[in-house]
Amino acid sequence: MNELAAVLVEDGPSPRVQRKSSAVYHAIRRAILLHRMPPGQALLEQQIAATMGCSQGTVREALLRLEQDGLVERRGYRGTYVSDTSETEAALMARVRIEIETRGARLAAGRAGDAGFLRLGQILARMTAAEQRRDGYAMSELDREFHLAVLRLAGLAALEPILTRCSLHVHRFIYAHGPRGTTPDNRRGLPSGAALHRELLTVLASGDGEAAATAMRRHIEGVIASWAPALLAKVAETDGPLPDRA
Repeated sequence: MNELAAVLVEDGPSPRVQRKSSAVYHAIRRAILLHRMPPGQALLEQQIAATMGCSQGTVREALLRLEQDGLVERRGYRGTYVSDTSETEAALMARVRIEIETRGARLAAGRAGDAGFLRLGQILARMTAAEQRRDGYAMSELDREFHLAVLRLAGLAALEPILTRCSLHVHRFIYAHGPRGTTPDNRRGLPSGAALHRELLTVLASGDGEAAATAMRRHIEGVIASWAPALLAKVAETDGPLPDRA
């Protein structure tokens, strides 16, 4: 079994519980996010189809979704390759994320009712279970689901695609630069992700918009600082007016 096939077999969710294209999509997305497929690696449709037991059309559908995520790039007749996220790109996306989410938290704290916080609590329960079984990919997916749910509570659903892209690439970057011996599956020496979100939920539930905005900023910056302190310094460098387009 070649290296690509081994990664897909290890990471791929069962097609019995997902549409085949979704199973392929998540297998590749997981491998890219957790850096089991490095930037520049070629993704051969025929090889992936044989490994996953599906058609090349199904693989192509999954690759198109990954291209929309910005995780792969199609180079015409040369094929499809895993993309990269530079430090500058990650810093700018972290900055955009902080801007969107602090405003979102401020609004959500004043608008969310019992149903909204029940939804966040349910996501948190799933996050806790994923952390207990050391499923880093599920943790990252649920992290993004939690933050998107806050954005919906704030009435800012139109910003979801932007926040999703920024969160995904920031996660990808920091996972590649975590402390030695630390992986998304094994958060050795790092605080519990579920506990951090529980603290955030408590502040959101208080109804204090300013406190929620401050807590959200500290939450995002704290996670970045834990995994990739150099990136947080880069974010600080970008703080200020955005440069004019060249």
